[in-house]
Amino acid sequence: MRTRAVVGVLSGVLALAALGVPGADAVTKYTDVKNIVVNGGKPVALGVSGSVSVPVSMAVSVATHGAGATLYHGGWPEATDAYVNPAKECAGRTGDYTCTMNFTFTALKTVKKNADAGTWGVYASAVGNANAEKVLPFAFNVVRAAKLTTDASPEPAKYGGTITVTGRLTRANWETGQYQGNINQQVQLQFRDSNAGAYTTVKTVTSGTDGALKATVPALASGSWRWVFAGTNTTGAATSAADDVVVK
Repeated sequence: MRTRAVVGVLSGVLALAALGVPGADAVTKYTDVKNIVVNGGKPVALGVSGSVSVPVSMAVSVATHGAGATLYHGGWPEATDAYVNPAKECAGRTGDYTCTMNFTFTALKTVKKNADAGTWGVYASAVGNANAEKVLPFAFNVVRAAKLTTDASPEPAKYGGTITVTGRLTRANWETGQYQGNINQQVQLQFRDSNAGAYTTVKTVTSGTDGALKATVPALASGSWRWVFAGTNTTGAATSAADDVVVK
């Protein structure tokens, strides 16, 4: 049985099913929802403030009384931890069409616990000749936004000497409303020669206490240094601003 809270947030979507459904002879094709895509296939990253608009599209067939969706985290439908109702639903149409809805995720409101990060699901429905429902429990990720800083020194550096590159990896804490150090994460140190167009990875470093990063490299060419974090299932990717060092 759905909890009372979940029933409440689904009222907009499930109310569609309460409408009258035409007889089988009115429509010859079965109602269906498929090809559900959330945020263009990319994770939804949230910091400690602001909102993010998340588009959701799905292919609908013969939904004569409309279609809609709900995004959720946790078990469905008994123990949903967090959920988002659509900003709008697609009105009833007959035939095949694409239903696109925009959802709003708000930091510290839609997500209130760090445990809300990770895999989220989609419940989609359409009402027509034969009502259709789809539950995708592993549809997309909601992640805690990450930040990276970089400081390379000395500036300038002597050719053949040593350059020390430091930085810090942090991520949003949805329970305190602050960014905190993210420890034990693999972070790449990248370099771009002043005469080259692309960054290359020089070292991979594990973030330490409070997310601290440090690496030493030989001073062989002038160029830009930066840190890059690929992200995880619960934490977003991040790339620091570059710090330029001239080698003389």
